[in-house]
Amino acid sequence: METELYDYFYQAEERHWWFRARRTILADVLVRMHLPQNARIADVGCGTGGMLPVLARHGRVTGVDESPLAREYCVRSGFQDVHSPADWESKGEVYDVVTAFDVIEHVEDDVAFLKALYAHLAPGGYLVATVPAYPFLWSTFDEMNHHYRRYTGEALKRSLAASGFSVVRFTHMNAFLFPALAGARLFDRAFGHPPQNEVERRRMVESWFRVGPMNGILERIFAFERFWIRIGAFPFGASILTVARKPA
Repeated sequence: METELYDYFYQAEERHWWFRARRTILADVLVRMHLPQNARIADVGCGTGGMLPVLARHGRVTGVDESPLAREYCVRSGFQDVHSPADWESKGEVYDVVTAFDVIEHVEDDVAFLKALYAHLAPGGYLVATVPAYPFLWSTFDEMNHHYRRYTGEALKRSLAASGFSVVRFTHMNAFLFPALAGARLFDRAFGHPPQNEVERRRMVESWFRVGPMNGILERIFAFERFWIRIGAFPFGASILTVARKPA
């Protein structure tokens, strides 16, 4: 991810509707997994640490991120157990849960990455992951975030199976707002243009993270999806959520 985006992510994670609603949904999923008390958890690609407080409710959390700036933000928020991937790998610890929230799409060889996460799980341990959905929604945002891909459901399932995981839960997210989001993305692809200079670039980034008058309404609409995800799955949405397991 481009360095300047970490500053925006850090500022937006507590206020922006997308981060707040996603955090609410994931917190609900984690509670219903009935994890062991004091579970060992690693948040790989933890970014600026927005999910670390949620994960800490379930046990001892280790954050992993290759960006020194991201790790600095985590420490600033009170989390000291944050490491670079190289340091984390050298420790060789195993965990009950490994999370990768909007991370897998940043890695060129996703199967190799998933196999590495698999190796850090105890037998019977869980991977909880989210990824952006649908290649046709590819945009400048994906490029600036250094994404290699957006996923179809089948593509993600194939990568999980090739890595040894068994899928426990699988659903799309951000389904209620998907028609509006997809329409806006396609309109931008047809009639917009990539930023031509630094001023346009900054305006574009600021527009992505702006907290507007509809922020609370959008948050409630997105977060409401947790009630359906408890009992079923969405067949479409802007993101995909999966819970996968390493065989015991």
